[in-house]
Amino acid sequence: MPKRLLLIEDNTELRDVLKRFLSGNGFSVTALDSTEDGIDAVDEHDFDVALIDINLPGKSGFSMIEYIRGEGKTMPLIAMTARDGLEDKLNGFELGLTDYIVKPFDLQELLARVQAHVRMAGATNVSAGITTPSYHLNPESWEFFINSKPVELTNIEFRMMHILLLNSPSMVKVDDLVEFVWGDSVESAKPPIRIHLANLRKKIGDRDLSIIKTVPGIGYRLHDPKGND
Repeated sequence: MPKRLLLIEDNTELRDVLKRFLSGNGFSVTALDSTEDGIDAVDEHDFDVALIDINLPGKSGFSMIEYIRGEGKTMPLIAMTARDGLEDKLNGFELGLTDYIVKPFDLQELLARVQAHVRMAGATNVSAGITTPSYHLNPESWEFFINSKPVELTNIEFRMMHILLLNSPSMVKVDDLVEFVWGDSVESAKPPIRIHLANLRKKIGDRDLSIIKTVPGIGYRLHDPKGND
């Protein structure tokens, strides 16, 4: 069965191009032009992934991202926008955005990102969970706890924490992290690791960068504050 993709884009020409391209690559595409219509669609149907323009008439795409995450939906959300400022990117990721692609973009790159996120979101992990003195992560229920208290993570942050916990206290190489989180098909997409990592560190209270330690030029390693390094 084709994966269901929600496309929100108010530029008629671009929306039509994207719909034809994505439909031709195996997706069942619902294409709409406003946040309000997008929210109605999300309420009525289940989607596997959403592509959301940020500059929309009426409510912005950020409002839609916030609404979707507020409803507890975990599908990948990818922003498409000409707004390339760091503040907009940080705002989007803080609201629960999965990825951020700046216009104009290459259609093949967009497709690679969409396919990678859908593949990772649909991956099945039968593990009962990972438990350390401070943390518990359950890949089946997509729940993460710090000292038994639930902490909400985006899809990207959850996968980052997953691979770091799987390997802790050993180091995770950057290439291995990218492949686990984004999929190897997005090698050329240069995913914004530092932005996601900064958000993850904020959520786990890693203010002095002592929990997720950077090995310059090589990778990252997780140190449990209650465990042994």
